[in-house]
Amino acid sequence: MRVLWLLFGIALICAGQGCANSQHEMSWIQHQGGLVQGPCLAKAQHAEARLGTDLTTLSVLDDPAPGAYSWPDGNVFVTKGLVDLLTEQELAAAIAHEMGHLLNDGHLQAPVSLQGCCTTPNIEERADAIGVRLLQQAGISRDVMPQMLEKVERASSTSAGCRSNMQKRIDLLRWSPSRSADLKIALATPHPSADPMAAFR
Repeated sequence: MRVLWLLFGIALICAGQGCANSQHEMSWIQHQGGLVQGPCLAKAQHAEARLGTDLTTLSVLDDPAPGAYSWPDGNVFVTKGLVDLLTEQELAAAIAHEMGHLLNDGHLQAPVSLQGCCTTPNIEERADAIGVRLLQQAGISRDVMPQMLEKVERASSTSAGCRSNMQKRIDLLRWSPSRSADLKIALATPHPSADPMAAFR
């Protein structure tokens, strides 16, 4: 039932935004290298299918650096570098994190990045927490989320500042004695006003 509620939330966000690519979004896609098809897209789609939803529009950017982005219109993008780096379950975790942004930050006017270098830690922790819920409802271990973040953190293209922020999120997810309570606190914390420039890495 929770999964249905979460997916219904994504559907409402998409309906409110029209689920149409804006000129700005199309320009951003081209700036990221355009889109790729074939086996890379198929792997990403299989990963998304593990979450039991196809309500988002998932695309793969032709970018060798690992990354994932969500747009307020419901579009989720993963990079070719991320698809190549992660297992299918880990890729599902990255997509679940981006769905977490859609459910929590759907009013943002700019894309939000998996690495979260330009957003507040609370926003990223909330997306991680919602992503963990989606993973668990799909029968995937919650430990896949920090495992995925560790791989992205270690990538050579990840900046030192991003690594520091990501390590805090990994520690929160892995901190066994109170991680459930901490994630509930992250979910309950009021959402700050969104900065429309809080995008990319």
